[in-house]
Amino acid sequence: MRLRIANGTLVTGRGLVRGDVECRDGTIERVGETGADRVDEQIDARGLLVFPGFLDPHVHSRDPGLTHKEDFAHSTRAAAAGGVTTLCEMPNAIPPVSSANILVERAAQHTRVAHVDFGLWGQALGQENLAEIAGMFRAGAVGVKLFWGYALHRQTGMLVYNLSDEPAANLIPPPSNGEVLELCREVARVGGLLAAHCEDRGVIDAAERRLERPISTYAELLDLRPATAESVSIAVAAELSAATGCRFHVVHTASQSGVRTLRRVQADGVRLTAETCPHYLAFSAADFAELGVMMKVYPPIRNEVDQSALWDAVRDGTITSIGSDHAPHTVEEKSHDLASAPAGVHGVETLGTVMVDAMLNGNITPERLAWVLSEGTARLYGLHPRKGAIQTGADADFTLVDPEATTTVDSSRLHSKQPQSPWHGRRLRGAIKMTMLRGEVIARDGEPLGQPRGRFVPAVHG
Repeated sequence: MRLRIANGTLVTGRGLVRGDVECRDGTIERVGETGADRVDEQIDARGLLVFPGFLDPHVHSRDPGLTHKEDFAHSTRAAAAGGVTTLCEMPNAIPPVSSANILVERAAQHTRVAHVDFGLWGQALGQENLAEIAGMFRAGAVGVKLFWGYALHRQTGMLVYNLSDEPAANLIPPPSNGEVLELCREVARVGGLLAAHCEDRGVIDAAERRLERPISTYAELLDLRPATAESVSIAVAAELSAATGCRFHVVHTASQSGVRTLRRVQADGVRLTAETCPHYLAFSAADFAELGVMMKVYPPIRNEVDQSALWDAVRDGTITSIGSDHAPHTVEEKSHDLASAPAGVHGVETLGTVMVDAMLNGNITPERLAWVLSEGTARLYGLHPRKGAIQTGADADFTLVDPEATTTVDSSRLHSKQPQSPWHGRRLRGAIKMTMLRGEVIARDGEPLGQPRGRFVPAVHG
């Protein structure tokens, strides 16, 4: 099967160029000046931006275990509809991906229903599975995720937010800094990547003691989870990384103080990278009056000064990757009050559209967008050059964008199992016209096409 994408503007982290791409059997064969050879299919991309297929490295599909909220079939259909060709599935399902055996089983399970390609995260359980870390990386894990500061239920591996809700015997307590240091040593030894939710438990506990009652306002939520919790945790991560040589990745960075800490430690040469999410770039605390609990996430969406700092960090490279942190809950759960509603937003389907809108509004260049949504993310997670590149030998994954069109987000048309979005009703510039996975069109104009054909993509770290 030979395919040509003709007359488009190719976008990479190094620039924009008018040119064609020829592919054979799902792999890029030639870029730029293509030959006069006959092809089986030609797609006219005139007027379109041709990006390397977008990656979403931060997706919680809840599968298995909490599939009333979401499942892998729905999340990957949503991904395809939104221009994402590869996603990285977070490990905290039931049971969590805490060993090589579970990772291999989960890869086989998800392959049966996947509409896009995918990588898998492993989960660190402190001392409970330290001996499994190397095996998970050998099995192809994109990274190991540490839910730092959280206790875990011993039987299910799920996060426990309130320790008083469970007998101590049922809990794996939050790891001490010494235990995280051991984990860093092990991840460094095998050349892997360790990522963490960075909010310091001690800082949060102190804030809870001061409040002494359930929150009722968004300002109280921000007081309950202060930005200091993030920056303190990042600073500790930097010290542990520097002591061990561990590559440490901060997921969903949300605050100006977090960015300030990142810049300082990166300038010192510490191997610390960072991600942020579209909701932190698009919304601020002022939006709570309109969005309500729909925008409740952890770490919380903060103020405009934090939003501005995050954008600066995306532009200057302090933040190297953007993920949706797609974390669905049911419509009923998200209708609870601020204190009791669960934290998490939908995002895998709107990731590309929201970031394209930001590009067209001048917040980010096309080249930088290609880096944070494609090449930079693929490199970070050991998926490059197979993913994230428009170059010979890479998978023929493309996200075709019409910069002249518009997209109005409509929750009822989303493809998640629980379709709801904080962007509902928003009119965004640009549109994802086509999603291509290994040379085949898997979505057009926001609608998935065909049967599941996604594959597990093992990461290669070195």
